[in-house]
Amino acid sequence: ADAGAAYDAAEALARDAGRDTLALSAGANGLRVAVQRGDTSGPLLGRADALAAELATAEAPLRLRLSLHLGRTLQELSGRERAAGRRAAALLLDAEGVADALGDERARSFALGYLAELYAARGREADALELSGRATIAARRADAPHALYRWQRQRATLLASAGRLGEAIASLRGAKSSLDRIRAESAPLYGPGSRWFSEAVEPVHFQLVDLLLQRAAAEDDAGREQLLLAESRGTLEDLKAAELRDYFQDECVDAQRRASVESIEGALVVYPVMLADRLELIVSDGARLHRVASPVPRDELVAEVRAFRRLLEKRTTHEYRVHARALYGWIVAPVVPLLRTDLEALVFVPGGALRTIPFGALMDPETGRFLVEDLPVAVAPGMTLTDPRRIPNEDLEVLSAGLSEGRQGFAPLENVDREIDALRDVFPESRELVGERFVRSNLQDEIEERRPGIVHIASHAAFRDELSESFVLTYDDRIRWEEMGEMLEVARFRDRPVELITLSACETAMGDDRGALGLAGITVRAGARSALATLWAVDDRSSADLTGEFYRQLATSEKTRAEALRAAQRKVLGEYRYRHPGYWAPYLLVGSWL
Repeated sequence: ADAGAAYDAAEALARDAGRDTLALSAGANGLRVAVQRGDTSGPLLGRADALAAELATAEAPLRLRLSLHLGRTLQELSGRERAAGRRAAALLLDAEGVADALGDERARSFALGYLAELYAARGREADALELSGRATIAARRADAPHALYRWQRQRATLLASAGRLGEAIASLRGAKSSLDRIRAESAPLYGPGSRWFSEAVEPVHFQLVDLLLQRAAAEDDAGREQLLLAESRGTLEDLKAAELRDYFQDECVDAQRRASVESIEGALVVYPVMLADRLELIVSDGARLHRVASPVPRDELVAEVRAFRRLLEKRTTHEYRVHARALYGWIVAPVVPLLRTDLEALVFVPGGALRTIPFGALMDPETGRFLVEDLPVAVAPGMTLTDPRRIPNEDLEVLSAGLSEGRQGFAPLENVDREIDALRDVFPESRELVGERFVRSNLQDEIEERRPGIVHIASHAAFRDELSESFVLTYDDRIRWEEMGEMLEVARFRDRPVELITLSACETAMGDDRGALGLAGITVRAGARSALATLWAVDDRSSADLTGEFYRQLATSEKTRAEALRAAQRKVLGEYRYRHPGYWAPYLLVGSWL
């Protein structure tokens, strides 16, 4: 409302001063604000007609720019007022003619692309497809990738609607390439508050995966089906890397893609893909790829996930079970026929809301057993971003840091001392920063000088929607995760990187998918092989018991990290008072499961 009032005042002042060009610009901007605010359509059409009449006599460059602007505004209004659509089409056609006369192929591509969108909304798909093709050609001539990806994606949508999946996939591949070029040339698009990822990058990748999976489902040739599934998985891996770049605002965060997904053996890897009308699972068993679809729409699945996460934290009720069983049926049951007895881990590569839940707490409806009772479970930010290797036990430096007393408004963590003691029992030579010794300078010195292979932090920590709000609490300060990542990432270039980061009192806000993305990405950002972190903080003896048992299993047996966590969780849930998953389920193993 304030913006609209300011534009109206600007227009009035410009007209009083005889600045007609400035008045037209202010009027067009004011009209856009009014449409976006949902003002009544009658007066808006009158204002649009008055501005269009003035444009007819304006100089060509101004006429082109404002015809596009005004046409786009009326296109937004056309959903509420059909007459606005006709006026929008007239303005966009005029803009296309002026752009052609001026030789401005970039502006011409926008005029044609907006017209295609308008015609598609009116059910004129054939006309829309023809206009979209012309818009694509104009964007190529202009060498304008910001326009090109839009029309390639638009054309793919129209082609898919017409049943021309092969052509639609080719067009989306082009859109993905255009986005890669934009990223290479315009990295600042990835910045605080940027909507570039959510409005451009993510939709193109998901649309391409959707069509590839549709094509794979209809494919009779097994070899071609495998190629389509491999491209789907590769597109998802590219999306995972782009998500982390966007969250950490770091163009180099994925510079070291470590593993080839084809080379990973011993694990069954599941990519859950939440699409508008269904859930698809892409499953890799090392030798080949499989796909399974469940007819559960994304909105229904997300609602189930939200309810499951919320009820897991209520340790006084078993209401979570109905959701644990439903999610098991959609996500785990289709994979059961592919399970092997020699499986080292069931590894999930989740996205969106699925990052906020512990898969080990899903429950088999037939046996009533939790998934972690039957299998070691891990999650990964992306398989190409993971380096699955076993922890070398020889010469392993261990650093533990903890804060038991309440500081800076945070509640005490009463079992931190027990946790640190349990770690010392397993690793007697471990270095410790406890209480007032747990400060930024000491932590940085220990990491740089001792080069620990395991870093255990028992203090309040949080991942939030914005990286700048994510932190680890020390005795006198908060270390933001940007800074923590800088401390740890020097290990990325050592012969022996950090093998494991443990955050035993970490939490992500319920429903905060981006915060969970940050938790999933800490291994990549810090150059570590794996992390053991909690989705929500559990200040209870069970937490100290679980981490202590995890380290004992890791140090005194041949178990992998995933097997050690499974053994620790099974031990805790074996105690009647701790069987509720609210006590043991929040622990996630992220990254290497070996």
